[in-house]
Amino acid sequence: MITMLATVVQAWGSQVLVTDNANGQEILVLTNNSTSNLVAGDQVRIVHNGVMTASIPPQLNAQSICVLRVY
Repeated sequence: MITMLATVVQAWGSQVLVTDNANGQEILVLTNNSTSNLVAGDQVRIVHNGVMTASIPPQLNAQSICVLRVY
């Protein structure tokens, strides 16, 4: 499993568009769960299997998406 730290750009349905914090690349993340709790600017940790499409933007399937809250 691969872990990616990213910033949410937009979320809808069971998809979220993020910017990878490591390289600035936008990626469309697909999940089996609702992303209604995510808002633009949220910092998230995404766990995935490392398989990413060659489309623009690239797409991957998330095993989990965890919001990183700062208190």
